Amino acid sequence: MNGVHRSMFSRIKSVFANITEEDARAKGYIKGNMKKDEFFTLIKRTTTPTTIYKKQRMDRDDVIDITDFDVIDWLKKEMRVMLDEEIARAILIGDGRLASSDDKIDETHIRPIANDDNLFAVKRVVDKKTAQDFIDDVIRSRKLYKGSGNPVLYTTVDDLKKVLRVSDIVTVPVMEGATDANGNALLGILVNLDDYTVGADKGGAIGMFDDFDIDYNQMKYLIETRCSGALTTPYSAIVYSEMKKA
Repeated sequence: MNGVHRSMFSRIKSVFANITEEDARAKGYIKGNMKKDEFFTLIKRTTTPTTIYKKQRMDRDDVIDITDFDVIDWLKKEMRVMLDEEIARAILIGDGRLASSDDKIDETHIRPIANDDNLFAVKRVVDKKTAQDFIDDVIRSRKLYKGSGNPVLYTTVDDLKKVLRVSDIVTVPVMEGATDANGNALLGILVNLDDYTVGADKGGAIGMFDDFDIDYNQMKYLIETRCSGALTTPYSAIVYSEMKKA
């Protein structure tokens, strides 16, 4: 979460035009010939915010009885950690819940890098028989990365930093068992999160609320934010997954 680019606006807009193709090159002119126009397509994308929250409650009797540490302070810190962890998971691979779940974080509002459009996240399916196959493919495909600076590899392996030309390797336990949109097992995500923007208006910043339920003698707490998230730089991530075995 500390690595993402933050915006004070909750709507993230990006415009991309491909000017690297042959048709976009400047042309020589021969006297008497018609000059040719250049045509290119602008690709626009807008990501709007969604609300993400976590609720907790405790019996007031328990709050009173726990005297050896500040249980309320501990509870609020735990809620903040869990909220940040859930948003970070949604950014990398999605929250893992079924699309039919009422609790799912909508992937059109927080766009997971693992399932993002190929314009933003290049997909690599590796025929992985050994760990070396994965290493070799990361090295070969590094030229496809067009993001900012030196990227980070998010994976379940933590001893390959130097050979893979990355600034860091971050182990992501929730990636174990995760799959891409085609059901292939995820191996890793290469990205500099400065190319991923998280936007929130002033009113949508993280807020903590508490209340007391007289009827049930319970302390209730809510932490929530209203934000959006998306990659904003084309080809700024490479997603590696393992080829399904026949």
